[in-house]
Order: sequence, then structure tokens, then C-alpha cells
Amino acid sequence: MTHGEGWHFGRLGRMLERSDKTSRILDVKYFILLPSVDYVGSPYDNILWAALLKSASAFEMYRKRHGRIDPRKIVDFLLLDRSFPRSLHYCLTIAMNSLNAITGSARGTYANEAEQTLGKLLSDLHYASLDEIFKDGLHEYLDSTQTRINNVGTAIHEVFFSHHLA
Repeated sequence: MTHGEGWHFGRLGRMLERSDKTSRILDVKYFILLPSVDYVGSPYDNILWAALLKSASAFEMYRKRHGRIDPRKIVDFLLLDRSFPRSLHYCLTIAMNSLNAITGSARGTYANEAEQTLGKLLSDLHYASLDEIFKDGLHEYLDSTQTRINNVGTAIHEVFFSHHLA
């Protein structure tokens, strides 16, 4: 398929979906799966973190880059890494590239609500730090980010697919 508008819409949807699912996988592990705080740092906890990485197709790349299982490094890898194709940051950057290609907007600018909404989310990721994320609560951060990704999808629908009768 040529890399025209249709291809960019497909890639835009794929990247939004991937970023949403990565955040949900991380949230389920962090917030739901661990039966008790007593398990943190235990072999059982490490098995769950390894399973999380495998479910996000990230295990081998994480191990090559970081070696041992370290929950903070895993969160950083899955959320903020700028070069790992499954990380939230990477996926949303690629989504923005496709959205700019569809609209013809220059990078760092916006021509509609969809680009503005995604641009704000991506900007927050550019300047996010793990310390801030954990201080405010990882679950809360992920929940808010999932809502914002859904808002991007709604804005894309409104801008490109919704028929407004005048």
C-alpha cells in the first residue's frame, strides 16, 4: 500500500490502539494482579513483571537494554522510552506524525482539535518524569492517560468522520 492518506489513517489508529493497550497492560499488573503489598520484590512479583513485558512484546528488548527486572525501569521503558516501538511515548509520536501527514500541518503546529488534543498529550509525555508519575500515583497517571487517548480518538472522529448538518 502506498503511504498516502489511507495508510496514515491506518497507522494512526494502530498507534493509538497500541498506546492504549500498553498502558492498560501496565495498569492491570501494577494495580490489580499483585495480591498483596507483601509480594513486592518477591520472586512472584518478578514473574508477573516478566509476564507483563512478554505480553507487551517487550521482554527481549527490555532485557537487552536493562538486564535484571526492575519495576521502575519497566515503567519507564513502557511509558517514556522514545525508541521502543511499544512504548506509549513512541506510539503517540508516530501517531502524531501520521496525523500531521494527513492534515499537512507542520510538526509542532495544529490545524484542528485532533492535532491539538494529541499534541498536548504528547507534550506532557515529552516532559514527564518517573518521579512525578509515581508521586501522583501510577494508576492515576495511567487512568488519566487512557482517558486522554480516548479523547484523541473522539476528536479524530469529530474532525474527520462526523457529519454535521448545517
